[in-house]
Amino acid sequence: MVLLEMNHVKKSFDGNGVLKDISLKVNEGEVVSIIGPSGSGKSTAAALLAGTLTGYQGSLTLNGVKVSDLSGETLARTITLIGASSHLFAGTLRENLLMALPDDGQNGDAASDAVDSRLWDALEQARIADFVRSQQDGLGMTIEPDAANLSGGQRQRIAIARALLHDSPVFVFDEATSSVDVESEELILATIRELVQSRSKTVIMITHRMANAEHADQVVVLEHGKSVEAGTHAELMAAGGVYAKLFTTQAD
Repeated sequence: MVLLEMNHVKKSFDGNGVLKDISLKVNEGEVVSIIGPSGSGKSTAAALLAGTLTGYQGSLTLNGVKVSDLSGETLARTITLIGASSHLFAGTLRENLLMALPDDGQNGDAASDAVDSRLWDALEQARIADFVRSQQDGLGMTIEPDAANLSGGQRQRIAIARALLHDSPVFVFDEATSSVDVESEELILATIRELVQSRSKTVIMITHRMANAEHADQVVVLEHGKSVEAGTHAELMAAGGVYAKLFTTQAD
């Protein structure tokens, strides 16, 4: 079943065409990697798919309904976008995580314990629980303004834990590992692989690191604002086109 579909989508900023002709189909439960060199339009495509960017030409649908006709609430409930540098709010870790659980009541000790259990499960899945346990206040640890007391990798993994708590059907990772250290990148990729293996979510990965696309169900290649190739890793390598050249060059 086709979940998300873009047909000949174009998007301009100040008269400059960032996306000139993008078409792709994302099936439910599928893992799709969108790759391409810097400036090819990957992040713009991600924002359109997540519904956070408007004012485009062409057709963009979610479950057959035009994204432009859907409410912000519906889009937020359906699609979670995780960018390269996610924002954490000043306060406590628990407060940041609970933003993803707005409807969960916390009346009574049992309810509070159940909510905390969900928070810890998400932290475990995001590979950041051990760090939180090492902090004196645990879930009550302070998050300073701009998350100044955290490394880039720690901040990103906490943000991913919050995204997992949101539990939307679709996750869009837009260069989610591009601004973290190698260790954090491996931990984040392990989290994404778990989502992929569960087949309970639809995962779209926007990345310039070709190895991250190798095991996707479908790879869509962008170049100069256009979708120029689509297929599996094996199919695109056999074709010897843009993807194969990028993959070989980066591997070397």
